[in-house]
Order: sequence, then structure tokens, then C-alpha cells
Amino acid sequence: MKTKFLFVSIVFSMFGLFSCGQQVKEDYTDTLTSGETTIAFDDSYSFLFETIIRVFENLNPEAKIQTMIKNENEAINCLLKDSCKVIVLNRDLTKKEYKTFEANNLFPKSVKFAYDAVALIVHPENPDSIMDVEDLKSILTGKITKWNELGPYDNSEILVVFDKPNSANFNYMKDSLLKGESLQKNCFGMNSNKEVIEYIKNNKKAIGIISAGWITDDYSNLAKAFLNSVKVVGVGHKSSGKYYKPYQYYIKENDYPFIRSLYLINRQTRMGLGTGFVNYVCKQDKGQLIITKSGLVPVYLYIRDVKANVE
Repeated sequence: MKTKFLFVSIVFSMFGLFSCGQQVKEDYTDTLTSGETTIAFDDSYSFLFETIIRVFENLNPEAKIQTMIKNENEAINCLLKDSCKVIVLNRDLTKKEYKTFEANNLFPKSVKFAYDAVALIVHPENPDSIMDVEDLKSILTGKITKWNELGPYDNSEILVVFDKPNSANFNYMKDSLLKGESLQKNCFGMNSNKEVIEYIKNNKKAIGIISAGWITDDYSNLAKAFLNSVKVVGVGHKSSGKYYKPYQYYIKENDYPFIRSLYLINRQTRMGLGTGFVNYVCKQDKGQLIITKSGLVPVYLYIRDVKANVE
């Protein structure tokens, strides 16, 4: 009797384990091309990913990708807390950040997929169409505060407008150009790249700092309208006398001074929709062609040598 009872118990235990295994498997409702997932990215990349997601969903009707607009720190926290599966950053995760994920038994994968640029814009009537890198640094740190310190202009105060504090554009300038120096009091943030463009359209004495994708995206009629309403500033060095605008060829050739790499960070370690989306962006020609049409430089696709003259 005891032997029979033990045998029945083992059978039911095995059935329970099998059932639990089946239940875990059923928890995964997404595949590489179906189900739902969420990605988070900075406002700087809204135009780019609106297009990529729309095309991806058209190709995969059973897939639905939700989006969240988050700054760098917010996006990393969302990934850590599983509020999203994929994030977009203009840098790789730091060693400290990777260790934080690993401490939570998470092992995100990072893939560089494109090169982007930070653009300077001014009002169309602003006579200044070029900017020296060191002069810009002096403006941001308060060593230069008036337009007449740059040339034969009036003594109006220079205002510098970012999209928002801790955005991709803000952090890039602070870390890469200023090397940790504090910004001067005439630098302030709005709420988006769009608001910066609108501000510059109505303020002749301001400099706007935005993502290049907001004025170079061929898919977006809004980006084309923005480009027609502001003046893009050529950036370079007085010593060489060469100034470049944030156009694709000059990004590819590394001529433009403010270039940054874009990364997709994926927390999925299986063949889920997050992984499928990352593969589409990075490994399929269609995904890389969208990046090309957006005015950025894809990592895995050849770029035509089309130059744009600096005014």
C-alpha cells in the first residue's frame, strides 16, 4: 500500500512539474514578429522611430509596439524595472550600469545601429551662419554672452535653448563639449525638440540645440517644414576655416564636430518581439534604409557621397 501511494505521489508530482513548465512557456505571448512589446527613447528620435515602427508593424500585422518618450536616465530605469524591453541611447551602458542589471539577473545586449548629430539652429534673419566650436563652448559657459563678441552684430544677449534638461542633446553637449563644466544662466530648456524650433522661429537672438533628425528626416513633412523655417548653422574651427552642417555625408566622413553613436539596448534573452525589432533595425536592409532616409548614418549600409554646401 505504501509503495502504491508513493508511486501515485511521484506521478502526480511529475505531472505538476510538467504543468508548471507548460505554464511558464505559455507566459511568453510574443514572438519575433508577433505580440506586444514596449520601447523607450528620447524625444530626439521620435521621427525616426515613428517611421521604423510603422513599417515594421505593416510588415508584421500581428505585432504591436508601444512607445515611451523618456530621457536617458528614465529609459534605463524603465528597462531595469521591465516597463519596456528595448531602449534607445546615444551611448552604450556604462560598466556600473551593466553591473546593476547583472545584480538583478538581467543581461541586456547592446547594438550600435546608427550615427546621429546634434544640430545648431538660429532664426532665418540671424546673420550668423557659422559657429566656431570654442566660441560655442564659451557661450555655453558664460564667457561670451553678447552677439557683438562674435562679430559686427548688436549687443543683444545670446540665449541658448535646449529641448529639456537631461535630454540626449543636453547631456551630449555637457559631457562631450563642456567636459563637466556648468552651463551659464542664459541656457534653458523647453519640453521638446519641436518647442525649441518654434522658439527659434520667433526669437532672432537665440541659438537652438536639437537632434539633427528633426530637420533631416525625408519621411517627415514636419521635419521639412521645420528646416524651411530656421537656419542650420555650420560648425567648425577658425584655425582650419572649414565649417560643416549636420548632413549625412559630413557625419559619415566624421567632419561634423558633434557626432554621436546610437545604440539599441535589449533586455530580452529569447526570441521575443523586442529581439525581432532590434534585428529588423540592425540586420535588415529595410530597417537600415529608413535610417538612411532619416538623414542619419546607418552602421551596416553604404551611404551615397551627396554633399550639401555650407552657406
